[in-house]
Amino acid sequence: MNSKLKNILALILIGSLPQAVSAAGFAIKEQSVTSLGRAFAGSAAVAEDASTIFFNPAGLTYLERGELDLGLNYIKPQSEFRNDGSNINNAIPLTGGNGGDAGSEAFVPNFFLSHPVNDKVTLGLGVTAPFGLVTEYRDDWVGKYLAVKSEMLTVNFNPTIAIKASEKLSLGFGVSAQYIDVKLSKMVDLGGDPNVADARAKLKGDDWGYGINMGLLYQATEQTRIGLAYRSKISNTLEGDGTLKTNTGTTLADEKITAGLDLPETISLAIHHDINDQWAVMADATWTRWSRFEELLIESDGILATQKPEDWENSMRYGIGLSYQHNDKWQFRTGIAYDETPIPNSQRRTARIPGTDRKWVAFGASYHYSDNIVIDAAYAHLFMDDPRIDESEGVYNLRGDYDASVDIVGLQLRWLM
Repeated sequence: MNSKLKNILALILIGSLPQAVSAAGFAIKEQSVTSLGRAFAGSAAVAEDASTIFFNPAGLTYLERGELDLGLNYIKPQSEFRNDGSNINNAIPLTGGNGGDAGSEAFVPNFFLSHPVNDKVTLGLGVTAPFGLVTEYRDDWVGKYLAVKSEMLTVNFNPTIAIKASEKLSLGFGVSAQYIDVKLSKMVDLGGDPNVADARAKLKGDDWGYGINMGLLYQATEQTRIGLAYRSKISNTLEGDGTLKTNTGTTLADEKITAGLDLPETISLAIHHDINDQWAVMADATWTRWSRFEELLIESDGILATQKPEDWENSMRYGIGLSYQHNDKWQFRTGIAYDETPIPNSQRRTARIPGTDRKWVAFGASYHYSDNIVIDAAYAHLFMDDPRIDESEGVYNLRGDYDASVDIVGLQLRWLM
């Protein structure tokens, strides 16, 4: 795919999740069920299971035993458009329905494996989906000339190593090999009645990209540790195919397309503090460099080439959580978070990614079934103010707002070896 498709892919990956996802943009925060129960507050400092591979690999040195984690998150976004003056050339009203609920449900799995080599070195492997999106409207909706379906998938393979450099300091490093696949579609007006779409454009492309992650954990006191973690950007050049077909099946264009996409880097600063033997509090702040997403650029040697400004801004996420060790069997946790959207205004909000600021409320629990088996469960609800959209593409102007929210349920099995 070309650069626009690539950006759309990322957009879709996260956009579909922006309504169903845990993080702003098209990032997927749900990489750990234990962390989900705290709204991911303090994840770079908690280091309570092998999912620390994703959040801060240095935390592996805090795991005394080898561990296999298998997690599954069910993400159910709601995203219903309400038309308010959509038009052609600011003159002719666009007709069509509201598209139904564009927020498609998704299952996001994760896999983590840790193995202590000795009391100083621990190895790990994580398999996650850090970015993703699925949004889909009906073919006859009012915004059909801007977007119908957007689908993005990523799979990240992340081997890591952690070293206990001193009694107080642990260091971690990992590499990432990440596969990305994107599919986009919309309707195209070939003339005549401007409200009758008579062709469908489909774009699809994929690529492999590579990056690193690293972190440190500092045990400031017996009760308090501080974590600092970094995940690098991953650059992609998506390549694939684009087609334009009429409703009768006639092919009007069949082209090779490419699209460049930089998935953003993040930096997280976190703290974990044991109040006593039962209670602990944690907090964090995470910065994401979404300003890399400047435009949606798809290149081809024919009519499917497109360029659209995005102008996203860097964003912050803040969280605070609490955990309670009830007894040897049960642990409970909760957390809240505020996640800023990188979308600067309604003119840069799109039907593919109608994201906005998110407010998190989460709860979770862990049950130690046996000495080797732990079962984790969590639930989170994301509140969103109704995001306003004022998107324009060519002569088409999409005006209105969205009724949006997200519910997430996670279940995880931990096998301690």
